[in-house]
Amino acid sequence: MPILVALVVLVAVLGGVAYAGFARFLEHRERMAALEAQRPRVILALPPGDNRDTDQLTEEILAACRQKGVDVDLDLR
Repeated sequence: MPILVALVVLVAVLGGVAYAGFARFLEHRERMAALEAQRPRVILALPPGDNRDTDQLTEEILAACRQKGVDVDLDLR
């Protein structure tokens, strides 16, 4: 009988730890999604031209952003 009680207690503790860990994981994901939603989304439309000019213009824009302390996540399409 004492082994059965110890087994039930062990399962209860493991279940509680698993629940707490999963709840913390979900809370972290929710907090990160809220921070991501606050980030401004800027779409930059470059004028038509050859790739060499576009690459140079992109580098100038990225350099200007770095000087101002703006973190840029570049997604070329």
